[in-house]
Amino acid sequence: MKIVIIACSLVLLMLLMFRKSFSSIMERFSILLFRLGFSVLLLFGVHLLLGSFGYNIPVNLFTGAVVAVLGIPGVASVVAISIFI
Repeated sequence: MKIVIIACSLVLLMLLMFRKSFSSIMERFSILLFRLGFSVLLLFGVHLLLGSFGYNIPVNLFTGAVVAVLGIPGVASVVAISIFI
C-alpha cells in the first residue's frame, strides 16, 4: 500500500512539473466526471420513466460510462439491451 501511495505521489509531482499538461489533464478529467454524473442522472430519469411500464434499466458505473462515451445512442443501446435480456 505504501508503494502505491509513493508511486501516485511521484506521478502527481511529475505532472506538477509540467504545468500545461497537468492543467489539460485536470480539465479533461473534470469534463469526464461531469459527463459521467450527467449520464447517471439521465439513466436514473429513464429508469423512473420506464419503471412505471415494468422495465428495469440498470443504473451503475458501467452503464453510466457507456452513456457518457456514446451519448444518446448509448441510452438507446442500454434500454434496448435491458428490454431484450
